[in-house]
Amino acid sequence: MNFCTHFDSNYLPQAMTLLKSLNDNIKSFNLFMLCMDDKSYEYLKSITLKNARILHYSLLEDQMPDLVEARKNRNNIEYFFTCSPAVCKLIFLENRDIESVTYLDADLFFFSDPSVIFQEINDKSIAIIKHNFSLISRPNIKYGIFNVGWITFKNDYQGKSCLNNWYKNCIDWCYQKVERNRYADQKYLDSWPDEYKNLIVIKNKGANLAPWNISKYNLSLKDDSIFVDEDKLVFFHFANLHQIGNKKFKTNLSRVFKSTSGILKLNIYLPYIKELKNNIN
Repeated sequence: MNFCTHFDSNYLPQAMTLLKSLNDNIKSFNLFMLCMDDKSYEYLKSITLKNARILHYSLLEDQMPDLVEARKNRNNIEYFFTCSPAVCKLIFLENRDIESVTYLDADLFFFSDPSVIFQEINDKSIAIIKHNFSLISRPNIKYGIFNVGWITFKNDYQGKSCLNNWYKNCIDWCYQKVERNRYADQKYLDSWPDEYKNLIVIKNKGANLAPWNISKYNLSLKDDSIFVDEDKLVFFHFANLHQIGNKKFKTNLSRVFKSTSGILKLNIYLPYIKELKNNIN
């Protein structure tokens, strides 16, 4: 399993927590951690990390000079979005024999082995995942049917063709504006199922559980594992979680009229926050 993510020092604790969760659930994998500033790079290079490969953003811009030009006409967040496909391209450029790469948002946390997702993907060249919005969150579909949190590209013709087209799209236009067929790096994915025959949409309910879809599912505990309806929780997307004090975090689940209680609080949010705090310097 080869994963990649990118972040700056503001999201360094999340990236380190992501790595910890992967190490807790998988014996052998690579997480390519692309640092978007010197501070995060220097810190990660100064410590020992298992199954991590630390990369500096200059490598990205050296390989893809289009990014340097794109950076001039978009803000920092928009540039981060622009770099999502570029990170995946870099992994293929630097590792020619790699079988596949899976992009992960830095604010994901794994609760069980993701092998079940790769079994579902099987021999498909591209794998994407829906937001699966709840009724309350449904208006957010304007930002895209699919979520960039997990995307797998195989190192084959169709996988690289899709990735290259996504990269070109983001270089041309990647802004925090909602247009008919565009929003940041994300809404480009809406057309992929029609464009690429060897694509799969991941169905596992335990993949990408998130504030925007949590209300759709029943959570339960069985043998110390968390289940989302009938599927074991694989990873949760901790979007919009903010630290507001030394020991206080705001989940923002109130936005989707969801109470932070029960399994959601005790078995999902609190374990993540505990690990996150361990990585906050």
